[in-house]
Amino acid sequence: MVSPLPKAPRRLLPIAAGPRMRVLSVVSSSNQMYSGMGRAFFELAARLPERVDYEIAIDNHNPRNLGLVQAFGLRHGIPVHVGPALESPRSLDTYPSNLPDLLDRDDWDLVETICWANAATNATVLDNLGDRALAYTPHYQPSWTSMMTPEVASFADDIHHRTARRADAVLCVSPAERSIVQAQTHGRNNCQYVANGVDTNAFQPGPIDRKPQLLFVGDLLEPRKRFDRVLAILPRLLEARPGCKLVVVGNGSDRAMGPIPVDLQPFCDLRGYISESELYQVYAESQGVFLLSDYEAFGLPILEALIVGTPVFLTDLPVTRSLFDTYQGARFCPADDIEATYTVVDRSLSQGPDLIRETLADRPRLASAFDWDVLAIRKWQVLASAWFTRHHIDRPFQGAKVGRSAIAARGRTKPDQPTG
Repeated sequence: MVSPLPKAPRRLLPIAAGPRMRVLSVVSSSNQMYSGMGRAFFELAARLPERVDYEIAIDNHNPRNLGLVQAFGLRHGIPVHVGPALESPRSLDTYPSNLPDLLDRDDWDLVETICWANAATNATVLDNLGDRALAYTPHYQPSWTSMMTPEVASFADDIHHRTARRADAVLCVSPAERSIVQAQTHGRNNCQYVANGVDTNAFQPGPIDRKPQLLFVGDLLEPRKRFDRVLAILPRLLEARPGCKLVVVGNGSDRAMGPIPVDLQPFCDLRGYISESELYQVYAESQGVFLLSDYEAFGLPILEALIVGTPVFLTDLPVTRSLFDTYQGARFCPADDIEATYTVVDRSLSQGPDLIRETLADRPRLASAFDWDVLAIRKWQVLASAWFTRHHIDRPFQGAKVGRSAIAARGRTKPDQPTG
């Protein structure tokens, strides 16, 4: 849908000179690094070069996702360790065969892993982590959202629970996710809220007057995005607004004419995967955005639309409520009630420019909560706190360039004495 690579290194305010924390981030090429998960990883890592020496481990199974990670590493001077892909019959993900050897090196103060569905990858990390600090960003979703077999789902849930309990910090992208995962950690109290974000410099306020245009943003290869709900209300919307068009953006959307009824096809503009500048433009010129999914771990298009003043019609879910309930432009629709959804959309659009003004009025509050620079500082605080807590460090952190042997030499924690 949009390239998730920051255009140039983004640097936060410098900290005191000294060694930086060394972090090995472990990702799977099975992960959609072009989606919100990838954008969050790239945007936050790009903003922490004065605080963190990042290196990345990934397998070579999926060329598209591997290419995005390698391009990011090249752009930001971050080493990327690529290993031959290994598969597990019990998991959807692939992982690098050299991962145990990488984890055996005395180079990392903290290991970071992402995605609850990376069961094979996360199991390998758990088996080879030793006493290091572990940060885990699960982007948790129920297993039914990923079309898993019962065996794969059971293994994924088991490894997710083990990883969440072992982690020194679990970074949750919504208050609802934090509540769910915290209950799965058996009292660890290690879950922290670190949201996904938006580049408020790139996504500037759009105009008050908009084209007669509505927008769907989503990966059409994922059934949970429920494009069918949009198509169900589209005929009545077009009847009331004859000049309106539906623009469809996202992975696979340029090949999605088949599911669209013939009589609706002239009113649909299928654009596929587009650049960030194109995405901003289509957000800013639209009267509303649809995200009527069965489930969202965060819903990045919601935030990107709201920040430019475009209202969003979204399914009423606990996750999205926990994030966007207080913002005027978020218009919640009951799941599987097409008539009620149409009513919400129709009444909202009937407000015309006033709805755009109401949505834009919340921009300062959105920026203070979701700007990537703010969130990068928050992530750094969580990582540093996790490292302090595991190794009982009682002085301000000016970098943790001390491996397991150095920690043991301090007499704080012995390498063979797990503390999680």
